Amino acid sequence: MQFRHHHLIEEAKAEVDVVYEEVKRIEGQLLSVEREFGSRVAETRQTNGARMADKIETLTLERDARKREIDAPALYMLEKSTLERFAVLTSAFSTVCLSADAAQAARDLRSVVFRPGEIDDLDAAVKTALDRFAASLWAYAVDDASAENDRAVRESWLVIEEALRGFGRAI
Repeated sequence: MQFRHHHLIEEAKAEVDVVYEEVKRIEGQLLSVEREFGSRVAETRQTNGARMADKIETLTLERDARKREIDAPALYMLEKSTLERFAVLTSAFSTVCLSADAAQAARDLRSVVFRPGEIDDLDAAVKTALDRFAASLWAYAVDDASAENDRAVRESWLVIEEALRGFGRAI
């Protein structure tokens, strides 16, 4: 049995792993900020002076500013787009590899990668890229795991991704 590496999907999975680790790191920073300011607020409450409410408000503003510096929302958007890209790519690979032949894979691929309203709006270049992606991946998986087929899969996928972005997909 010969194992074939699907470099494009492996790279997409590696991107998911890197972003996931970054999300964990950032969320750890957010928890540290919360713990630090929680302790500082608790200490302020023990002083129970006339300016206690002002001090707590100042601490809250400082905490919120530190959390904004971390910019977790931007990272969550990156995580979402990385996961969506991996999901679409995985579906495309699965569709092609489970099809009876390259022609069926190309037909099936349209409805797996694109939504019904999007399929009608595909231009000829994207349709050609879908056919090339299916044929090249089919050949790579079944017959010839060559550098040429890998390159054709990558090049055609770039065209497909651009079309998906054109439809507003965050990949």
